[in-house]
Amino acid sequence: MTPVTNPTNEAEELYYRALVKTRVIVELTLGVVKNRFRCIHRFGGELQYTPLRSAKIVSACLLLHNRCVSRSIPDPNNHLPEEDMPIEAHVVGAGDRGGTGRQTRDEIIPEFYG
Repeated sequence: MTPVTNPTNEAEELYYRALVKTRVIVELTLGVVKNRFRCIHRFGGELQYTPLRSAKIVSACLLLHNRCVSRSIPDPNNHLPEEDMPIEAHVVGAGDRGGTGRQTRDEIIPEFYG
C-alpha cells in the first residue's frame, strides 16, 4: 500500500499510523527470516534466479521458519543485524509512484478509517 505523505484529515492520519505499524512488523519479520536463512539476505548471498524461482525459495524459507518457530527450534543467530532493523523513515514515499496504488489507498481510507 502507498503511504499518505502529508495526512490532511483524521482518517488519513489513522491510515498512515496503521500502515507504519504494519510495515514495522513486516520489516521485523523479514529481518528475522533473513537472519535465519542467510541465502536470502543481501550480505549472505543474493538469489541469482528468476523472480518466480526466487519467490519459491523465499516461500520455502518462510515455511521452514514457521516450522522452526512452532517446534521451538532456536534461531542460531538470535539477534537482528543492524541493517535489518525496521526504520520508520522507509515508509515515507515508498511505493507512492503509481496511480493504481493511490486509487486503492484513496478507496480504503474512507471505508476503513473515515
